[in-house]
Amino acid sequence: MGNAALKIKEDSQAETYDKEVQKQVLIEEARMSLELFEHGINYNLEEIKPLLDPLELKSGFNRAGGLTGFTLPHGYNARGNYNRWTPYSLVVEGGKPVLYNEKTAIGVIRFNKGNPVADQLLSTGERVRDIVNVSALGGLHCTYSTECSLKDQGEDCYFCAVNERAKDGERNPVLLKTPKQVAEAYDIARKAGVANHFRITGGFVPERRELEYYLDVADAIRAKYSSFYGCAVVGAPADLSVLPKYKEAGFDNISTNIEVWDRNIFAAVCPGKEKRNGGYKHWVESLERSVEIFGKGNVHSTIVGGLEPKESTLEGIEYLASKGVVCHFSAFRPEKGTPFFGYRSPEASFHWDILDKGTDIYRRYGFTTLQLHSGPASGPHSAQLFQIKNGEFEEDGTLAQWKFPALD
Repeated sequence: MGNAALKIKEDSQAETYDKEVQKQVLIEEARMSLELFEHGINYNLEEIKPLLDPLELKSGFNRAGGLTGFTLPHGYNARGNYNRWTPYSLVVEGGKPVLYNEKTAIGVIRFNKGNPVADQLLSTGERVRDIVNVSALGGLHCTYSTECSLKDQGEDCYFCAVNERAKDGERNPVLLKTPKQVAEAYDIARKAGVANHFRITGGFVPERRELEYYLDVADAIRAKYSSFYGCAVVGAPADLSVLPKYKEAGFDNISTNIEVWDRNIFAAVCPGKEKRNGGYKHWVESLERSVEIFGKGNVHSTIVGGLEPKESTLEGIEYLASKGVVCHFSAFRPEKGTPFFGYRSPEASFHWDILDKGTDIYRRYGFTTLQLHSGPASGPHSAQLFQIKNGEFEEDGTLAQWKFPALD
């Protein structure tokens, strides 16, 4: 081998080695995000609060209060509740928040900033953020209703706080958004370039009402725009023949969230989903049928990590991936007002095992970064690690904020 060829080979090996080192740094940061989720962060609120973005504090994404979401030094997104007894702390140094592990400085973090469009007013007087949440990814999340009819029957999911959140008048001033309000908020956001993805969801409501509402919203948006890129988060319809209607209305993605894969735990934790619309088997059939309509990678579901053995969760992710469904997952967080409030989520290593192996499953079945982000709100939890494993990060080793492709 000539000297020139040898030099090229050495440079190539060095570049590959550097990228692998950078990848491992980012992977460790992803692991740390789960440690922060488990252990929390100690901080002085009076010292930290001036650094928090006022718009982000009001966001529906910040319903737990305390710190807003933030970005770790190399770009991975994280959250952490206040905890006095934790090795992690935030200290303001030179006007910047520095994260520590015991006495070792990890680095400067960056708190999320809200988009000014969220404070714009609709013609009816509501703010955009009263109708939709604007994400850092350049997309919108609309919880059209905080109603879940299963609660009245004592059948709501044991971990879900949707009815409890309805009591928060500050973050949920409009309990039922009209299609006209949603379309107007969408229009304002799209003109600002932040409606490149539109996700709509709500509590469990009678099936016919849900379908008609989603179609009305799509029609209201398409009265002004020929198309939109969106995801309809729906319950499994009793009649699967209605599924094409969501596609015909303009939704490119659909998500039916099964929540728990083990059928016995599903029946115990999600009693309403088990008793309504055919139960566990029917929810799985709805997902499989949806792939025939929307295509591989455009059908989504969610499992709440920590409600069942991790082997069961991974089995569900694998099975659904083999059918063309992107099965996302989140880390169980006990919420006030639910039967599981006061319980503990499994430790960080449990959630890391699901995150690590789950993203390997996504890669094996050929899903894309866009598909990982295009489903339910739990998508980014795994999408960022998926990007890292695919080498989708900057040359300086940082993970840039991913954005949905612009529609206009």
